[in-house]
Amino acid sequence: MNVLVVSTTFIPSVLLCGHCQLEYLEKKGKCNYKFSISHFINKKNVEWADIIVFLRSDSDIDAYVSKIAKKAGKKLIYVMDDDLLNVPSYLSSAPYYLLPSTQNNIKTIMSNCDTFLSPSPVLLKKYGPNFKYSFNIPEPSLNRINKKEKNDKVKIGFAGSNDRAQDLNEILEDAITKIVEKYGDSIEIEIMGAKPDFIEKLGLKHLPYQDGYDAYTAYMAKCNWDIGLAPMPLTEFHRCKYFNKYVEYASFGIAGIYTNCEPYIFGIRDRENGLLVNNTTKEWVDAISELIENKKLRKQISDMCLKEANEVYALDILAEDYFEKITHDYVEPQSSVIPGLGLAKSIIFCKRVYRKVKEHGLSFPKWFIEKMKTKIDDRRKFNVDSRNKEKLKQIIRENKTMFIFAPVPGSTNDAYDARVRYVDEYYDDYFKIYFSGEDRIAEHLKVDLLDEKHASIICNSFDILQSEEVLGLISDCKNCLIHSVIRFMRDKISDDMYKVFDLEGVTVCWDTHGMIPEEYHKASNFHTEKITGDIEKTFYEKADVIICENKELEDHFLEKYGKAKGKFEIV
Repeated sequence: MNVLVVSTTFIPSVLLCGHCQLEYLEKKGKCNYKFSISHFINKKNVEWADIIVFLRSDSDIDAYVSKIAKKAGKKLIYVMDDDLLNVPSYLSSAPYYLLPSTQNNIKTIMSNCDTFLSPSPVLLKKYGPNFKYSFNIPEPSLNRINKKEKNDKVKIGFAGSNDRAQDLNEILEDAITKIVEKYGDSIEIEIMGAKPDFIEKLGLKHLPYQDGYDAYTAYMAKCNWDIGLAPMPLTEFHRCKYFNKYVEYASFGIAGIYTNCEPYIFGIRDRENGLLVNNTTKEWVDAISELIENKKLRKQISDMCLKEANEVYALDILAEDYFEKITHDYVEPQSSVIPGLGLAKSIIFCKRVYRKVKEHGLSFPKWFIEKMKTKIDDRRKFNVDSRNKEKLKQIIRENKTMFIFAPVPGSTNDAYDARVRYVDEYYDDYFKIYFSGEDRIAEHLKVDLLDEKHASIICNSFDILQSEEVLGLISDCKNCLIHSVIRFMRDKISDDMYKVFDLEGVTVCWDTHGMIPEEYHKASNFHTEKITGDIEKTFYEKADVIICENKELEDHFLEKYGKAKGKFEIV
């Protein structure tokens, strides 16, 4: 059975509501699985699929694919973990989701699907009756600990995106102020991601939000909080969410305090696996104080959380449950033939242009010129020729070592600078090749600012032929450094990267740059059509040298994958 997941982007929701389950099932031999970003879906993908899962899909291409796939008799499923048809206007994503075109696309895709899946009981009740079948799909705990380490002080934390700053200001400012006044230096409070107004005033520690699920969960484990805070506004939109914060906290044995509302009441049993409180300053202060002072209760809750994370929310259990629900009442498609997508994509592109013209009115020419100028200026920052293969060959054959860099997540920092210096120390002569989506090219400038003495070439990752050329050049140069996150948009390119390890005489050095996340940047436009099977593990098992930034990261890899082929170099 062939299962295709389609989504506009690859964000944690995609990872937890389909990708990780299907990737697990494929490894167990229960299905064949592919993932495609909507923009890159093609006729071959759709013809291949028996079941198509539209995961938070909202684009006009998704809507068109749902129509032709339904006509071909495919089983179509829609997955939603947020109420995308009712996004509050104050959220950063609201301008997109409130567009009439986006709303119409979502409704069209849903109307063509016969099955609805959601981790939210509220969404199931709200939208489920519009489908032939509807099922609840709990999100799994992917990365978790087995035993919680003790802290010298009681550590209290909150983790959430920048959009959550307003919630913290409105719900927790007074409570946290009182807790700081009451306990002083005997406790430590950290806030990851969101930066509420009171952080500096109270002298709290702010932690940067971690892009990528693996990086995020690894950082959470390192934080080792004793108490986790999970305030929730009492709005209709937030009612429709999943209690994923509980699953996250439980994975690390964090005793959480949660707003006494949906969705948390679906997963939290008060005083068993967490505390439920109303959004009043008194109740939040009382609950935090009790967990600070009552070590026995805190440990009981922590132990129960770890038990549930390892049993109730284990991936193997939930993946089997997911498979039963997507294959429910499955009937093999009568026809696999569908029309081509080329013409349809061209028409859709024209419609998008028309909408932009309509949106900007008389100012459209000015908007368009400025947009194009920005793109051209970005390209002119680099003295590169990404299409001249003869030039590529010439440069490579004049150098002894080739280094392949992927886009650098976030901003460069001291740790990244140390990596560049480390490479400089051991390799006198090399150049860099960047594989990139066009919207990520600006990231490479940051690398060149640190490492400007070496030549660099940008390869656009859409170009399969160029990828094949570069693969041959790796063989010529005999040395390769794989740096940072390697994710490609096409199956062929990903397959080529695996072949790097099969080239005779090629020495591979992998700079972990933290961990390769299971999904890429939330805000990035550089995504995969197919998330290659455990690419981090492949690099780990086959690299000759593995560069790590610290002993903790080395321990993480050893614990996760066992003894490595390559030697570790701590930078």
